[in-house]
Amino acid sequence: MRNFVFEKNFPSLSYIVNNWPRTKPILKKYIISNSKKPDLLKLVISCLRDLNINNYIKQIKILEKITFICSKNVNCNTYHDQHHFKAVVIISCLLAKLINLNMNDRFLLVIIALAHDMNHQGRRVVGQPFYQEKKSANALKKIIYPKILNHKKWLRIERIFQSTYFPIKPNSVKDDLEKIILDADVLASLMFGVDIGVKFASRLKHEIRFEMDSKKLFMGFLNLLSQKSLYLDSSKELC
Repeated sequence: MRNFVFEKNFPSLSYIVNNWPRTKPILKKYIISNSKKPDLLKLVISCLRDLNINNYIKQIKILEKITFICSKNVNCNTYHDQHHFKAVVIISCLLAKLINLNMNDRFLLVIIALAHDMNHQGRRVVGQPFYQEKKSANALKKIIYPKILNHKKWLRIERIFQSTYFPIKPNSVKDDLEKIILDADVLASLMFGVDIGVKFASRLKHEIRFEMDSKKLFMGFLNLLSQKSLYLDSSKELC
């Protein structure tokens, strides 16, 4: 079996999927670690190859540019940083394999998972709905439109970015690609138990200068999520 490892000492995405749930601790170790800056370009290429997307080389310059921007973290975010992008990319690809996502959507999935919070403002986010989502979408648009997209495809991406605004997530979603992105964006804080959820909440607390403790922040997140739930059965089974 091909073994497209996404980081040294970790197995391939296919190995994790094929041996689930025994491999859950391996994925947990990779997701929660923030001691080493991830190589986002290597991760993205590994995931694309594992998803059987072999013509990614045609878009390598675009991938290099997006991963470079996502690796910078100019606002010194402690939650919306390279490790959050890493988590969303790998969990999105895990879900894509579990539900056998349409082959035509797989490249787009990796791009959106990587860039969904690109140039995130951290605690500087303006307190208005969809501000950050529009900012991230516009940053991506400057790189990929019209190089690999037409207007109709761009409207789909724009909608998915907007849907990631957590307080006003859509009640019903029909697009499998959108379902994966929305679920992957929150699964890292859910699928490994309360202690890991609080650990991620602690990172967010420092980023937004939240005054209450991390557990209260995480419980507030769970309360909001209980009213919206996850969109894929596969996502619920991961938890």
